[in-house]
Amino acid sequence: MRTVERAIRALLVIAILAFIVPFGLPASAQSTTVSLSLLSQSPWSARYGDPRFRISIVATNFGTIPLGHLSVGISIGAHYETVVGYESSLVEGPTNTVFQRVQPEDGRLEPNTSTTLFASVDLSAANGIDQTDNQVYPARVDVRSNGSVLASLTTPVLYFIRRPEAPMLLSSWIELAPTIAFGSDGRLLDTAFPDALRPQGQLGAPIAALEGALAGLRPGRAFPMGLVVEPALVEQAQRAAGGYTLTDGTVVPKGADGPLRAAGFLDSLSHVMDGPGVRTVATPFAGPTIPSMVASGLAHDLATQRSLGLATLQSLTGTALQTDVARPPSGSLSDDAIGWLADAGAGTILADADTVDRPMQSDGTNPAPTATVSAPDGSPMTLVLPDPGIEGLLGRSDLVEDPVRAAQAVLGELAVIWKEAPVPEAPHVRGIALALPSTLPPGMWAPMLARLQGTPFLRLTDAGAFATSVNPQGDPTVLRSPDASAFPASYTEQIREQQHRVATYRSMLTQASPVPDELTRDIYYAESARYVTDWEAGTSWLNAVAATTQQAFDSVKPQVGQGFTFTSGEGTIPILMGDPGLIPLRVTVELQSSQFDFPDGSQREVILERPDQVVSFRVIAKAAGQNPILVDVIAPNGDEIGDPQAIVVRSTAVNHIALLVTLAAAGVLALLYSRRWWFRRTKVSS
Repeated sequence: MRTVERAIRALLVIAILAFIVPFGLPASAQSTTVSLSLLSQSPWSARYGDPRFRISIVATNFGTIPLGHLSVGISIGAHYETVVGYESSLVEGPTNTVFQRVQPEDGRLEPNTSTTLFASVDLSAANGIDQTDNQVYPARVDVRSNGSVLASLTTPVLYFIRRPEAPMLLSSWIELAPTIAFGSDGRLLDTAFPDALRPQGQLGAPIAALEGALAGLRPGRAFPMGLVVEPALVEQAQRAAGGYTLTDGTVVPKGADGPLRAAGFLDSLSHVMDGPGVRTVATPFAGPTIPSMVASGLAHDLATQRSLGLATLQSLTGTALQTDVARPPSGSLSDDAIGWLADAGAGTILADADTVDRPMQSDGTNPAPTATVSAPDGSPMTLVLPDPGIEGLLGRSDLVEDPVRAAQAVLGELAVIWKEAPVPEAPHVRGIALALPSTLPPGMWAPMLARLQGTPFLRLTDAGAFATSVNPQGDPTVLRSPDASAFPASYTEQIREQQHRVATYRSMLTQASPVPDELTRDIYYAESARYVTDWEAGTSWLNAVAATTQQAFDSVKPQVGQGFTFTSGEGTIPILMGDPGLIPLRVTVELQSSQFDFPDGSQREVILERPDQVVSFRVIAKAAGQNPILVDVIAPNGDEIGDPQAIVVRSTAVNHIALLVTLAAAGVLALLYSRRWWFRRTKVSS
C-alpha cells in the first residue's frame, strides 16, 4: 500500500509541474453572485500558546439583491495523512467533518458592496481535534444567507500541541524578475515600470515586505533569506530616479511621482540588502544566460558583466557581496556553465525545481532538496532545488488570486511535508527549498514572509549553510535538459565589432566621460537572456552604440573637399578638422604620398578642442603636376578612423634645391655612362 501511495504522489507532483489547472469551488448550492477572499488567518495555533483559530474573510455581493440573515460556517475535517491528500483538499475541502460551527453575523450584504466577516474557534476545546499530536487540518469557511451557502473557501489549519522537536531547515530566496524598461534611445518604454517599483507594485512589494519583516526582528536576530537581483534592474531604477523621457517626448523630471517611486525602491532595496541574514545574489549585469554566452565565445563579456553586476549592487550598500552561492539567470545551465560558475568561485547553485530528475527519497518523503553535479574539471557543485509540489501551488492561478489564502496554502503544505517525519532518525537533517518569484501577487508577500519567519516547525537557513547541513546530501546526478542555446555567429560578430568601436572611442578621450561605460552597458543589454531567441530585437542596442561612436568618429574627420596649388615646389597644406564636441579628442593625423616629402614629419598628434581646428603640414613636391595626398586619422589605440581621404595638390614649379639635387644626380649618372662607353670602345679598338 505504501508503494502505491508513493507512486500516486510522484505522479501528482509531476502533474502539478506540467500543468496549471484551474479549479473551482466544490459543487454545492452556492450563489454565483457572491465571492469570498481571505483577509487574514492565524498562520498557526498552539495549545501551549494561543489555541484559537482566527479568520477574517471579505464577502462581495455582485448581485442586485440585498442578502440578510448572514452567518459564517466553519467545517474542519480530519487531519491530513499525506501530501497527496493535502493538495487534493485545497480543491475539494474536507470530505469528512470532525468539527462544525455556524456563527450568526449582524447586518446585510448590500448589492455591489463588500463586507468583512470574522470567526474564531478555540481548537483546544473543539471536539474532533487531536489534543495529543501536532496536526494540519482542512477547513472550509462559508458565508450563508438564511441558512443557504452563498460561497466558500478552503484553507489549512495548523494546530500544535507541543513545540516541534526537530524543525525542518528551509532555504528560501526571492528572485526579482528581470526587466528592460528603457529603450536603446534612453527613453522609457515600459511606462508601468515606476509603478512596479512602489511598495504595492510587482517589484516593490517583495522588497517592502522583506523590509517590514526585518523591522520586526528582535535585537540580535536574523532573517536568513536569499535575494536574487539582476543588477540591470538597479541601473534602470537609478535612471528612473533621476528623471526620464517618455517615447512621445514628454519629460518627467526628478522629484515627480515616478522618479520618487524609483528612489524609494532603491532606498528600500539598499536597506534590505544590508539586513541581518539577507544574502544578496548578483547575476551578471544584464542577466545573460550563461550557457549562451559561453557557447557564443563571449565568456570574457560574461566575466566583465559579472564584475559590473557585483559593483552595481555593492554600490548600494558599500559592502562586498558573497559569491559562493550563485543563481544562473533564467535558471539556465549546461555543463560548461557549471564549469564557469565553479571558476567564478561558486560552490552552491540555486537551481530550478526540474533542473535534474528527482525521485522520491527512499523513506517515501519529498524529493531531496539538494543534488550534486560535477563541473567539467570534476569539481563538485551543490544544487539547491525548490520543492516541486510547492512550486506547483505557486503556479496555480486559482490559488494565487487570493494572496493570503495562497500564503497559508504554502505554509500548510510545508507543515504536511514536515509531518511525514517530524523527528527524523539521527543523523538525518531534513530540509526543503522554496523559490519565490516576484511575479507573485503583491498582496501575497507580507503574509508569506510572516509565515516563513515565525512558524515553529521551520528554521530558516542561508543557502550556503543549507547545502552542507541537509543530511543525507543529494545524490550525484546530471542535468536533465542542458541548455544548448547560443547567439547566431553574425550577432556575436556585431557584438564584438561594437566593443572594438567603443574601445577606439575610449582611447580618443582626453577627459573622464561616462559615455564609453554607458555604451558598454548597452552592449550588455544586447546580450540579455530575452535576445537569445529574439536576437533581431537586440540589434537595436548595437545599432545605437554604432550610431554614437560613428558620430564621434565623424567629428574628427578632416574636411578635404578642396584642392591645393603650389606655385613653387613646396608649400603648406592646412587640414581643416571637424567638431569634437564638449570633450577634446586626441588623434593622430597622417599624410601619405610617394610624390611629396614632409620635412617636418608626415604625422601630427593633435588634441581637437574646438570646431574647425587647423592642422598644418609643410610639403615638398618631387615633381611638377597634379598628385594626390592621402589624409589618415588614427586613434591612440592604433585604429584608423574611417578610410583615408584624398586631397589633390597641383605643383606648377619644382623646388630649386630638389631640382639641383636631381640635376647633380643626372650628371653623375651621365659621367659614369660616358666612362663605361670609353672603356668599352678602347677595348674593342685594341
